[in-house]
Order: sequence, then C-alpha cells, then structure tokens
Amino acid sequence: MKKSKFLAMSLILLFSILLTACNSDSSNGTSDSDAVELVYMSHTPENDVQKKVIEEDVIGSFEKEHPNIKIKWVQNEDPVSLVRQQLAAGAGPDIVLVDGPTQVVQFAKSDYLLPLDDYAAEYGWSDRYFDWAYDTGFVEDKLYSLPGQYESLVVWYNKDQFKEHGWEEPKNLDEFLQLNEDIANAGLIPFAFGTTDFRPANEWWLSVVYNSYLGKEEFKKVLSNEVPWTSDLVQEATTIWKDIWQKGYINEKKSHAISGDDAWTLFRNQKAAMKMEGTWANANFTTDPVDFEVDFFVMPGWRDGVEPTLPLALGENVGINADTKHPDEAAEFIDWLFSDEVGTIMFKQGYFYPNKGIEAVEGVDPIVTSVHKELDASLEKGNAGFASWTYWGPNVEYYLWDNIDSVFLDQLSVEEYLKNAQKQAEKDEEEGLLFNFNE
Repeated sequence: MKKSKFLAMSLILLFSILLTACNSDSSNGTSDSDAVELVYMSHTPENDVQKKVIEEDVIGSFEKEHPNIKIKWVQNEDPVSLVRQQLAAGAGPDIVLVDGPTQVVQFAKSDYLLPLDDYAAEYGWSDRYFDWAYDTGFVEDKLYSLPGQYESLVVWYNKDQFKEHGWEEPKNLDEFLQLNEDIANAGLIPFAFGTTDFRPANEWWLSVVYNSYLGKEEFKKVLSNEVPWTSDLVQEATTIWKDIWQKGYINEKKSHAISGDDAWTLFRNQKAAMKMEGTWANANFTTDPVDFEVDFFVMPGWRDGVEPTLPLALGENVGINADTKHPDEAAEFIDWLFSDEVGTIMFKQGYFYPNKGIEAVEGVDPIVTSVHKELDASLEKGNAGFASWTYWGPNVEYYLWDNIDSVFLDQLSVEEYLKNAQKQAEKDEEEGLLFNFNE
C-alpha cells in the first residue's frame, strides 16, 4: 500500500512538472500567460507568401529571441483610418504604423505618440538610418517615429505588348499622350487603376502629375505655401490630368468605380498595358509573378526644362502609442521591425529600408535590383521629388485625393478644386503641419 501511495504521489508530481513545462518556455521558464502582449496593426499583405514572411521571419524570429513578448498582429485594408479612430478614443495598438511622416506630425501634435528620444540614444537609431529618412520622424525637435521602407511611383508596363506593337518609353509629355492614344487604338486600356477599396490611391497620380509638370524646385514652393495651389502651373497640370482621364486613358473613365484588385486583374490578364503603382509593386511581381515580361519607366517631364522626377516617399513610419502599458517592450519590437536584419529580409521581397547597414542583396529578382538602382540614382543626383504622404500638408493632401473624382466627372471645376485646396494648405500652415524643408 505504501509503495502504491508513493507511486501515485510520484506520478502526480511528475504530471505536474510536465504540465508546467508545457506551459512554459523551457529555456527561461517564462509562461505564455506571463508574457507581455503587444498589438501591432498593419496593412493586409498582398498574398500568402508575404504574410508568411512577416509571420515567421519577422514576428516569429522576434518572439523566439524575446519569449517574454508576444506580438498580436492585426491586419486591415485601411489600418491608418482605424488607428486614428482608436487613438482618438484613448485606445489603439501598442505599435502605431502609419503611411509616412505626414500622419506622424498629426498624431504627435494630438499627443497620440510617445517621444522616442531616450530609446534612440539606447539603441543608436541616429546612426542606423540615412539622415533624410531619420529626420522625418521629428516633430518640434522630438523624435516620434522610425522610418520604414522608402519608395516612389513609376509606370509599370507589359514589355511583351510594347515589343509587339513597337511602343517605346516616352521621353516627354507629347510622346506620353501619343503612347496612351496608340494603346487605346490597339483595343487595350492604357492604364489599369482603381480606387474603390482604397481612395487615397488617387494621391499616386497626384504626386506624379504635379512633380512631373512643376519639377522639384517649383513644386517645393507650392508645398511650402510660397506659391499658392491656384497658380498657373498647378492649374495647367491638373487640367492635363483631367483631360487624360476624360479621354479614357485611365481605366476607361472607371477608376472611381473599380477596386485596386480589379485594376491588377486587368493588368495581369493583359487587358491593360500599363499600371500606375508604386515601387512596392516589386513584391507582387516577386511573390506572384505575371505571365509576361514586366518593366517600368519613370514618368517623363511634362513641361520643357523639367527632368523626370521620381516622387520620393517613406511608405511607413512606426511609433509607439502614448498610452501603451509596455513602452520598453514596444521599443524593443520597433528596434527589430526596422533593423538591418529585417531590412535585408524585406529587400528580397522588393521593399527598401533607408538603413546605412543594408548592402545590395544577392540573388533577388532583377526587376528589384533595377528599381533599387533607379531610386538610389535619383537620391544621388538630388532630383527626387515629393510624394504626397511624406511631404504634403495633411489637410491639403486629404482634400486633393478625396475630391479629384468630382473634377473628372465635371462636378467641380479645376479652379474651384484648387481654390479649396489652397484653403486647406493655409490651414496646414496655421496648424504647423507643413513639411519643414529647411531641416
């Protein structure tokens, strides 16, 4: 009987030990229930390949190195709008990922973000990133965000169709307009483009049109409110763009009525010869290749004396919710999220981080290397332009992309559109939201 009781007690003790081990990390004894959970919200990945990379190589690797921290990854088609609502209500994710510095300024001035200066000193962030990118995270001399991927906007095209029809990359506005007409006459849609699922996509065209027509220096004056949005050059650029849309070159005058996914389907099915999209489209082509040869060109200058101007942007900035209960753990995660290691992983997907320590990655798709060289060349020449979600005032940016469809549909004149835009730009200046080009 004593032996039986002893055996029974031994089995109970052994079972208890095993149960504890199953609920703990074997290396340090940290249980899942004791781990800090951080909520991280981002855009929904384009496909399962991209999702797997983030889950395993980015989040998974971090959790293995930090068993005391668990990341709850929330995906959303428009996370910034959702996060804005949550932050205003005193909630929101611990890790605040936004579409560039423009929104960082708004969130910082609304006291939604935690100043990061102490963490910057601890992790050496100022030495990690190129100055032009790192500086965008400052608002009134305090650091509120780290820079994510940098990007631009190019014209992607079906190279097989171009070869078949003898079409060439345009070198000026006349050639660009003629190319659109030739493509339409061949029974194809010149540009696949849709916005019903993401209306801010209108700002891709806005960025390309104004940079290509005004050029870097003239457009900087507009963005600084030295020259009004009602100026002749801005009106001329807007009118040309409206004409292009009304001729049906941009998705047969249906861009406001179809989704971005619909537009991609038209391009992939070779019903549209070109696609207005950012350099982030690399990830689509590398993880879900098309059935034809694809290439890209930089939009030519639309006015005599204006060089082709790549509108530069930071596609992401990351900060920490001012109300988080776990600021130190959140800082650890964002330190990893935009580290050299993760930057190298993302380079292979076609995304580029502004980190000094990331060398050219071997074995990537040639189109990725080509885009990267184009971006670097533009930065070295110093003629990169200004994409809306990084350099434009947030009020004027929102107004322009939200109301351009009314211009296309003749519900709003170009003059009235730009007059209203100027009012928004003045509001940006009053609220201290204009980008500081002097820093």
